[in-house]
Amino acid sequence: MSIRGSEPGTIANAPMPGQTVQVEEDYDPGFGGFLALGRDLGRFRVEGEFGYTRDAADRYTAIVPPTGQIFADIETQTFRAMANAYVDFKMGGLEPYVGAGIGYAWSDLSVIAPRAGLPTEQPRRLIDDNDDGFAYQAIAGVALPVSERLRMTLAYRWFDEGQFEGVDGRGEAITRERGAHNVDVGLRWSF
Repeated sequence: MSIRGSEPGTIANAPMPGQTVQVEEDYDPGFGGFLALGRDLGRFRVEGEFGYTRDAADRYTAIVPPTGQIFADIETQTFRAMANAYVDFKMGGLEPYVGAGIGYAWSDLSVIAPRAGLPTEQPRRLIDDNDDGFAYQAIAGVALPVSERLRMTLAYRWFDEGQFEGVDGRGEAITRERGAHNVDVGLRWSF
């Protein structure tokens, strides 16, 4: 499960030339998944990971003035390729672990809504753009041994891909802060 929460951003030259609208999108819990292949070095593990998340929101807040919520169809899809390292704390039954990763992320952002300042107009595709760049994550979790080779895992992950920079349908600059809280449930198999 991915929880993006509230993400601030800007739209240049809106609602009129020379102005910049501040916007905030309140995302609903999203979903995703990832596959990783790595090496267990005893107390330490390293892995390469490829993941995907999809998040959506049904409104955004425009700070124009006037400030107000505008109903919208907002969707963000993110693909990531990460290199992660972990430290395991084997304590008998449960095995807590902490880790961190760095890598690269690719995001697509789509917004269909009325324009800021004109909440009663017919919705239109305001943004359909993508951006990519450096990403990092911090991870803390616990593993429960099921057998000698199989572990069930539950983890929290903070994933941050920096600032999304793109253009809207008019060709004007947009920005969005891009970070998410994730709760991961999974299986880990040791060869």
